[in-house]
Parts: sequence; structure tokens; C-alpha cells
Amino acid sequence: MDRLDELRRQRGSATERLADTVRATGWIHQTSFLAGKLLAQTALSDAPTTTDGLHAVALLRRLAEATTHAAGHVANTISALAHGDTAASEDLLVQAKAALARTPVAVQDVGAALLRHDGVLYAQERAARDQTVTGSTAVTVSEAQRKGLAVFARGDAVVRTSYSGIREVATPLGAHLRATTIDALVDKKLVDLTPLQGTTERYGARLTASGIRTLLEARPVPSLPTAVPAPIAARTGAPRPAGARR
Repeated sequence: MDRLDELRRQRGSATERLADTVRATGWIHQTSFLAGKLLAQTALSDAPTTTDGLHAVALLRRLAEATTHAAGHVANTISALAHGDTAASEDLLVQAKAALARTPVAVQDVGAALLRHDGVLYAQERAARDQTVTGSTAVTVSEAQRKGLAVFARGDAVVRTSYSGIREVATPLGAHLRATTIDALVDKKLVDLTPLQGTTERYGARLTASGIRTLLEARPVPSLPTAVPAPIAARTGAPRPAGARR
């Protein structure tokens, strides 16, 4: 998106702008291709389905759609520049940027949803291995606390205490939990914190049996996936895309 802004601010002839625009088109096409490839892999996956996994796929689909739309607008920008119309090219770049709105946030959301998806699968495996009986000591939790349980269910989380006394997740990367959420899970005895050897400020975090039961029985609150922005009307008089029929 920053690169698209730079292209809009460029001054010079259409020919001088063309090379940089072609490079930007390549980057967006590559991103669109990768998102589509990941979607195809999820369609062929035999992994168990979870609510968080479905949410990740929905976000990924919208990322693929957004980058595909953006790539089309930038391709039309190349056509406009090839015809010497710099004004139309700037409008088309605005449309490309609009198509990419919120995609950086969506990328982070996909990673977080997949992290929770893995956590639920780990919890299911542990419950089966330990013969955990569901429905006995499950605790009511908020959606933020449910997500926190899913993060900690992977078994490799590390929590550290900052100089201000606030707890925060050190690993896994991409796990963004509020200190109040961590403290609530510990207070409810859903998560155990064990001091790591050689330090008093870092703790290994692991779900208790009650935490496993609570995670598996908690009902996720559906999240609205990132929507693809509506296209902006193009300038009248803009050249048709290359190869378009009249």
C-alpha cells in the first residue's frame, strides 16, 4: 500500500513511471498467487475443522480476493500509462489501494486464528491422551479468555513479567494477549505458570485439566471476517484495459 502511494506521488512522464508500476504489479500478483495457493492447500487438507480454522480460511479467502482485485487495478494502470494517461493511472492506483484496505491487519488475524486452531487440536489430543472427562469442571470464560486458552494449549508458551510488573506473552510469536486476560486465566486455575530455570521473570505456561475442559467446551463468538471494500468508480474517459473489446 505504501508502494502504491509512492507511485501516485511520482512525477514524470508516463514512460518514466511505467517500469516501477510493472514491478509493483508483479509483487501484488505474487501475493495473490500465494494466497490462492494457501486456499487450495486448505481445501485439500485432512486436518480436523475448528471454528478458528474456518475463520482463518474466511480471512485468507478475502485476502486472495483483495489482492486479485488490486492486481487487476494496477494492471489497468499499466495500460493507462502505456497510453500516456497519467491522470487515469493515478485514479486506478487509488482503486488498487482501496482494494488492499485492512489487508495488513487481516494477515495478522489469519496467523492468530491458525495459532488458536492449533491450540484447540492440541487440547483435543491431550484430552484424549489423559482421558479427560468433559462437562465436569468447565469454567465460564470470555471470548478473549477462550482465545488465550487456545494459545496456551500448544504447550510451548512462555510468559514474562516486565519491569512494571505486567505479564506478557514472550512466545509463541503472534500471540497478543492482554495482561488482564493472562491474570484471569491464572486466577481461575485454568493456566499454570512455572518459573523457568535460571530466571524469576519468565514462566512456562500450560493449561490445567480444567483449562483443557473449559477450552473444549467454550463456544466461540463468531468474528466478522475482513470485508473487501467496494470498488471506487473510475474516471470517465480512462482508457480501456489492454485487449478489452469495444
